[in-house]
Amino acid sequence: MRRTSFMRGYTLLELIVSIGIFSLVMLAATGAYITLIDLDRHARATNDVVSNLTFAVDSMSRAVRTGTQYRCNQTGYNCFSLSAPGQSIQFLDESGRTVVYRLTSGQIEAVITPLTGASYTSKLTDPRITVQTLSFLVRGVGTPGGSPLETAPYIQPQVTFIIAGSMEAGKGKTVNFTIEGGATQRVLELP
Repeated sequence: MRRTSFMRGYTLLELIVSIGIFSLVMLAATGAYITLIDLDRHARATNDVVSNLTFAVDSMSRAVRTGTQYRCNQTGYNCFSLSAPGQSIQFLDESGRTVVYRLTSGQIEAVITPLTGASYTSKLTDPRITVQTLSFLVRGVGTPGGSPLETAPYIQPQVTFIIAGSMEAGKGKTVNFTIEGGATQRVLELP
């Protein structure tokens, strides 16, 4: 009786080729996965920064809507010229506190002075946001007898603000932005 035994299996060459192909596929998949992770981080960073900027714009609009006695550049009243907009705005909020919005070292900040006590400063923008321009256009406020914009008591006080700058959105990536917003006073001021 003759017994023949055949061993079935892979040769060393087939094993090396299959491991090589598997390594190439995994290398390509890992590269794509790392790229997706980087894109996700970039999108999350951009979303965080945009959310912060939206918060700053919304809080400024809300405070201006309920405010009174607006003053451009903390001294004047109206500054409704695009050639010479105000660099800061001062007004009284609904609680009677003096609020000043201004640009300091690339950040939008609010300086709030209560009726009693010391003033305090609050940064409204994230450090990843660099604001180059913060401009205010104010009209419809002031004392009668001044310019035509100030003498018309039927012009509802209005504040428009323009913010321009850039934000960091990942490793060495920046995104430029320009935002224009505004608010109209909601408080009825009768003489």
